[in-house]
Amino acid sequence: MKLVSREPPPGKKHALTMDDAVFWIDWTVTAVVALSGSLVAASLDHKPIATMTVVVALGAILVGMTIMPFGVRMVCYDGSGVIRGWVHVVCANAFGLMVLMSAVAAGVKIYA
Repeated sequence: MKLVSREPPPGKKHALTMDDAVFWIDWTVTAVVALSGSLVAASLDHKPIATMTVVVALGAILVGMTIMPFGVRMVCYDGSGVIRGWVHVVCANAFGLMVLMSAVAAGVKIYA
């Protein structure tokens, strides 16, 4: 979507930057929304939820929404706000994917 929605600058084939490959923010927010929806739906259906499932999922969400943004800023970006390289993009996305997968696993356990 970003590729076709931006006009490339003169002399370039596309207007994409390395920051366009950073997905961890989207994945973390998706995890929060999905897990919250699962917990609300389960409570409305009066389904029992294991305490450890909730603790692990909420722990991952807490880390993803509070600690991870500061960690990514300190490790993956330089002082001018530019991402340092592709390795940093991959690492940030991998941590975001772990948060998302923990929320998915918790959601599956809730409805299993």
